[in-house]
Amino acid sequence: MDIRRLLNADIPCITFPQALYKIMSQGHSWIEWNRDGTRLRYNDPTRLMRELQGMGFKAQDLASLNKNFNDYGFIRLSDARKSRYDTNKHTWTIFTHMFFLRGDEEAVNSIRRRRVRRTRTLSKKSSPCSDDEFW
Repeated sequence: MDIRRLLNADIPCITFPQALYKIMSQGHSWIEWNRDGTRLRYNDPTRLMRELQGMGFKAQDLASLNKNFNDYGFIRLSDARKSRYDTNKHTWTIFTHMFFLRGDEEAVNSIRRRRVRRTRTLSKKSSPCSDDEFW
């Protein structure tokens, strides 16, 4: 039995795309769909992180938010990070995903996290004394 499942039995399991879709369906002015419902844009990443944290995500900074978008295969079309000093929030960050579509929650539920396995090279750590010299 999975111990994580036991510890989080009362917490609903929701993926990043599902949470994002739920936030977008609430009709906020700082995050919205384009006209044909194939792209999303937001201009307040701090607010987006707060909303996600309220749903149980641990996104603490912009890097972890961007990592979630990347891990789930979203493609960045526009980048507001380059204008981070825009205090009036006129600059939008735009993402798209072939299955993240307005009105198609079933397609959103099919989006899976891409797991990239990084291979680490195992290097033998050298010690000041080898076993032969020690004995």
